[in-house]
Amino acid sequence: MWLRAVWLVFICACVCGCDDSSPFVFEAVIVDAEGANPAAGTDASALTIGLQEGTLPARETEFPVVDETFDAVLEFESFVVPARVRVSLEGETTDLLTAPPQFVPSLSGGLMRLVTTPAASCARVSFNMMEAPRAFLAMVQSGTFALVVGGTEASLDQVEFLDALEWESRLFLEEFSLATLGPTRATSIDETRVLVLPQDATAFVFDMEDPQNRVTPLVLHPGAGPASALVSVTGIGAFVIGGEVGGEPQSAISVVDAEGLVTSRSLSTPRAGPSATVFGENVLIVGGDGIGSAEILRAGTSTGQPTASLEDGTRDASLLVGDGVGRALLLGGVDSFGTVRQDTVAFDGCPDECTSAPGPTWSRARLESFQPEGSTLVIGGADSAEIDEVRFEGADVEIAALFDLAVPRAGASGIVLESGAFIVGGGSDGVSPRDDFEFCVPAALEPLE
Repeated sequence: MWLRAVWLVFICACVCGCDDSSPFVFEAVIVDAEGANPAAGTDASALTIGLQEGTLPARETEFPVVDETFDAVLEFESFVVPARVRVSLEGETTDLLTAPPQFVPSLSGGLMRLVTTPAASCARVSFNMMEAPRAFLAMVQSGTFALVVGGTEASLDQVEFLDALEWESRLFLEEFSLATLGPTRATSIDETRVLVLPQDATAFVFDMEDPQNRVTPLVLHPGAGPASALVSVTGIGAFVIGGEVGGEPQSAISVVDAEGLVTSRSLSTPRAGPSATVFGENVLIVGGDGIGSAEILRAGTSTGQPTASLEDGTRDASLLVGDGVGRALLLGGVDSFGTVRQDTVAFDGCPDECTSAPGPTWSRARLESFQPEGSTLVIGGADSAEIDEVRFEGADVEIAALFDLAVPRAGASGIVLESGAFIVGGGSDGVSPRDDFEFCVPAALEPLE
């Protein structure tokens, strides 16, 4: 049973057919991870709601919590511009936080369900499950939704979506004639289109907005697949980098734009299993060539250019975490003896100089972790519930241990909201694939402007 916690009232002055006497009512339900009253059993004394509408100044309003209950009415100045919301429940020993994805109220269904959890923690959401257990799946955000694809057993539902505003995961209305995808990766092409790269099927573009053209199969370069790096470059599209054919590394790069058009670029050397990260319209690519070299694919060029000398050696299944500006850290992976590497390589001055140097030791090194798109988090892994964050501070880079997931998850996936809160789904707990989500919040949410 939901506890109705907050009523948000939007004035309809900007919308045809509405006036000030008939406001648009948007209901926000605040719950804990069990779907129950988050104030129950706590000493919470105040509910604080931060709100920002478009470019208007942020507002913060506090409401009392009395006898573990609370109600609030907020009046919005508009409901046709993007709204950002922050919510906290606080008491002497209580600090519960939450934030939904940014949303436009007039384009929503009029209901928002907000899951709270203590600061610096993750909570397993028990009231909403995936349509099928999934490990080594892909999750990609599109507005207030997330595409959830692949990672299922044969014959199970291959594609679904999470409505992150209402906290409900469900199947699309359309039926897709998709073969079993197996382990799957995906990345954004633009705001509504996603490139899906399955291990066991043909790559395709999935359109989150157009129900008439949900799935568009693609023909990529030979070898594109599990041994390719996959990144998204804003304004250009998705890059599928390298790969292998019959065990032989490949040098081709396929670029998929918003219309599904595939164009070709090239690496300076063939690579199978490289790692990559993006700086603006430039892509840093490392490893996959035996000696562990690096190169930069610069904006507007057709072929990658080697960076300053680097011979990092074998590092299969590594992660390359970048700050999006000019620095990155290569970590993890397995060397030629099958040992997980704890040493790292730091890159600086990219894309111009892109020098490399030894980075910090990753004392919690593990395999089968994932890095959410557009973030510096490293989440989960084989028999691991750990969450780390790569921090680029001044001239230094560090790997900071944050907090743990509720359960271990290998091959999970997830999305990070602009507030800093994040959602993790699926993965294997060491016994079987999981069909649940976790909602996680950092020690503090990103402030409203």
